[in-house]
Amino acid sequence: MAKRKIFVVSDIHGHCSILKEALENAGFQKENTEHLLICCGDYFDRGTENLETLKFFERLKHKVLLRGNHEDLLLKLLQTGKIQPHHYINGTMNTLEEFFGKHFVDPADDTIDFSGKTSTVDRIFEFFNELLDYFETENYVFVHGWVPSGCNTSEDLKKIPKQKWEEARFMRWTEKYDDSPPIESKTLVCGHMPTFYANMGDKSKNIYDVFYGNGLIAIDAGTADTKHINVLVLEDNICE
Repeated sequence: MAKRKIFVVSDIHGHCSILKEALENAGFQKENTEHLLICCGDYFDRGTENLETLKFFERLKHKVLLRGNHEDLLLKLLQTGKIQPHHYINGTMNTLEEFFGKHFVDPADDTIDFSGKTSTVDRIFEFFNELLDYFETENYVFVHGWVPSGCNTSEDLKKIPKQKWEEARFMRWTEKYDDSPPIESKTLVCGHMPTFYANMGDKSKNIYDVFYGNGLIAIDAGTADTKHINVLVLEDNICE
């Protein structure tokens, strides 16, 4: 095992400038081999710097990237080309306009027109191929939304099929967490649901602060509304 300084973010949602400032303030050095950036998913949608966010993570060397539920939604749209109402509501259509330019929708049948854009599609799929369902260090487990039902130990994590992980990415920790550790002997770190749902009753905190529970750390700051990104800084051994 090798000990690293770990910087954890989540739910960037196309706010690259805020991400870079938050990481700089936290002391992250992208060329430092002892620094590792973990992102717990949801890189795009809602913000206006989706292409810059893609470029930032593509160029970053020392990283672990997890898949979020917005990546699942975007991937299905790219695979089928069929636009649904939630693609407008979630900001996915704005993301695709950044990636493909204007007039990327075929008005004849309201589908995405990929003609002449194959290289961009390949680039996005290549990025998605890097994304993990979860990441584990000696003392922590990192996920997007939650762990699949029936998953309580490190050994359980290795046995979960892909479909169960997709379901877990849509789970809300605010509804699943019962004040007991979700993973035996480890701390679960997640995003997906903003921490203000847990913090709004605590006047000693800003509502977007990191939430620390028993065996749980939640970090989603609700960036689209707060224009803030939490950076959780940890030191732990990386399992190699």
